[in-house]
Parts: sequence; structure tokens; C-alpha cells
Amino acid sequence: MTTFVKTLLTIAHQEIGITESGSSNRGPRVDQYQQATWLDKKDWGAWCAAFICWVIRETIKQTNTKETAGFKRPRTAGAWDFERWSLAQDSTTQTRKPAGQDILPGDLIVFKFSHIGIAQSTPDRQGNFTTIEGNSNSKGSRTGGMVCEGKRNISQVRSRIRFTLS
Repeated sequence: MTTFVKTLLTIAHQEIGITESGSSNRGPRVDQYQQATWLDKKDWGAWCAAFICWVIRETIKQTNTKETAGFKRPRTAGAWDFERWSLAQDSTTQTRKPAGQDILPGDLIVFKFSHIGIAQSTPDRQGNFTTIEGNSNSKGSRTGGMVCEGKRNISQVRSRIRFTLS
């Protein structure tokens, strides 16, 4: 596992338990996630993708990774738009659609139901793996209002994005 991926997982894990204020898609930390996207404050909404943008931004800072012409951090607020972002990068990311049993910890997981998270484990024989997701909950909602650990199955996965940065 690369330093970039280890740092990504550490940062995401430290956010577990952060909640929005009520069901507002807002709150002190959630607002910071939202600010990591290109959206204007008046357009802030569901924040699973914003959480991922924030985690990647913080990982870039902590690992002193440089953005280049071929690698720019994501700023999208759309889960499925991460596929387009990844395909526009150089070899620093690899996109696989559809994803299979090859999911690794640190992969971004784009779900079929317009949601995104970070894999924490590889799939077991039944295809189940653990994740860290923003704007979810213990029931796996895509609008659950907190950063939490989840359990998903590869049947729910639209694509996976892997970082190849060192």
C-alpha cells in the first residue's frame, strides 16, 4: 500500500462519526467538505462526493503531493462524475468499470445508486467489503447525514478508482 493510500485511509477513518446538523447537509465539518468542491454555497446539497473531495485534498496536503497538468484533485459534487475525473487524469488513477473482486483498501468506490465511498477491505467470498462513506448511516443510506463505516457488496458497485501515487 502506498503512502498516499495509507494517508487517505487514515484521514477518512479519523472523520468517522462526523454528523451534519439535523438533516440540513450542513454543519461545521460538513461545510468544510462542501468547500472542497466547485459548488457555490447556495448549491450545497448531498455531500458524499464532497467528503471524498475533502479527504483527497487533505491527503494531497499531508503527503506533499503536487497537482500537475496530468493530476488534479477532484472538485466534483457528483458521485458518478468521479469516473470522468479519473479518466481525465494521467496514470495516477486507474478506473475499472464494472469493478470486480479486485477492490483494494483505499479504492474509491462509485456505487450504482449515485453514491461514493472508500474501500477499507477487499471483498470476501460473498463479495462483501467494508467502506468509509460520507452522508451515510448504519443502514447504508446515501443521504444518512454522517461519516460512517459501512458494509457493501460488489453487486452494488458501478466502478472503482485506484490511486497509483506513491
